[in-house]
Amino acid sequence: MSELSVVELRRLLDENTRPVVSPIHSQEDALVPTAEVDVPVRVYRPHGGEGLGVVQWMHGGGFTVGSLNQNDEYLRKLSVATNAVVVSVDYRLAPEHPHPAAMDDCAAVWKWIARGPDALDGVDVARCVLAGESAGGTMAMVLAHRAAERELKTPVAVVNIYGPPDMIVSNPECATGALTVEDCRFFWDMYSDPAQRTDPRVCPARAVRVDHLPPHYFAVPEVDVMRESIEKYAARLAAAGVDVRTRTYRGMMHGFATMTAELQPARVLFDDLSAYVRASLETESPSEGTDEVSARAQ
Repeated sequence: MSELSVVELRRLLDENTRPVVSPIHSQEDALVPTAEVDVPVRVYRPHGGEGLGVVQWMHGGGFTVGSLNQNDEYLRKLSVATNAVVVSVDYRLAPEHPHPAAMDDCAAVWKWIARGPDALDGVDVARCVLAGESAGGTMAMVLAHRAAERELKTPVAVVNIYGPPDMIVSNPECATGALTVEDCRFFWDMYSDPAQRTDPRVCPARAVRVDHLPPHYFAVPEVDVMRESIEKYAARLAAAGVDVRTRTYRGMMHGFATMTAELQPARVLFDDLSAYVRASLETESPSEGTDEVSARAQ
């Protein structure tokens, strides 16, 4: 991927966005106003009832590509499967908008949700989950730290689908066509200056304290150049007393989560994610532990 320009990567992603086929009660676009920019969001509702919990979703794409359309079909299904309103964030992208633009946008949407805007009428904003894939998972972890420091509302849980907590390549032997060492450096260098990477608002693994964080779910592909970095951070949280659930998906590579039509482990991950979110929104902490899913056994 690193041999392509950002413009080419964005075009390829748009061309390969999955068609929307799953029914949903409603899907509405809205703008969240901030001092700098109006942040586009897409709100999915599974039905017209009240008292639904909320999932704030942040897409992947190396902080440089992606849009509201990227996970459209996936999030329709997630809203129905979790019986929750899903708010997808179209945060600003690097290199045009380097750190902290994306984080500022995601934090602004989280604050917007907490205020209970008209777009979320009838939703129980006391029950909210932060979730994201890849770069979006990193931002979910960062927002959790900011919430723990009382800057933001605390989520009932955080879902990190292979988002790196640190900008290091811990498993270069796992470099594949899906994500290489060069790709990681390409994306990270566009998003942030190397001098910023000791800041926990860029790399949550650099935070001094983790014991005050909410429950976390970590989805870890076995064949991922950042696998051990994610596992190490998850283990650190668990050792500090945080309610942590980690699941390794054997034989899977970075980026597999939304490939539910092609890969059985992706469907297993979707079911795992849905069950965890449902349990979290019921205010019952999912059980702590570590598990594995094999691409061969599923």
